[in-house]
Amino acid sequence: MEIQYRCSCGSVEEVESDDFAQPFRCSHCGKEYNDPSFWNAESGLLYCVICRCRDLYIQKDFNRKVGVGIAVVGAILAPFTKLISLLVCALIDLGLYKVLPMITVCYRCHAIFRDFPKNSTHEGFNLGINDRYRSAER
Repeated sequence: MEIQYRCSCGSVEEVESDDFAQPFRCSHCGKEYNDPSFWNAESGLLYCVICRCRDLYIQKDFNRKVGVGIAVVGAILAPFTKLISLLVCALIDLGLYKVLPMITVCYRCHAIFRDFPKNSTHEGFNLGINDRYRSAER
């Protein structure tokens, strides 16, 4: 299991462990994150251990820049390939969608949780919930 987060000091951290009952610290400022009740094996993630937010969403673990790059290459090659490159890009996208795992992301702090048990109450990204957190930042 892995957590990728931005600490309050601004550093981006990654923590990998099979047992998050033990506290973990930011390698730059030493801030300790210690709350083993943020997840369990039956229910999955209950809330974000970084900011204590209960609003989490799931998405595929895919780098958006790579996805845009694939689409741009397909679009650039489209006139020379009689649009076949767009079909190939769509098939690549479909293949990646089928094989990539799901991750859980926090709306508030954008912490990413990989390889945690799935929580059935978490749904895909909701723009309304996201707007609520973004407007609170202003």
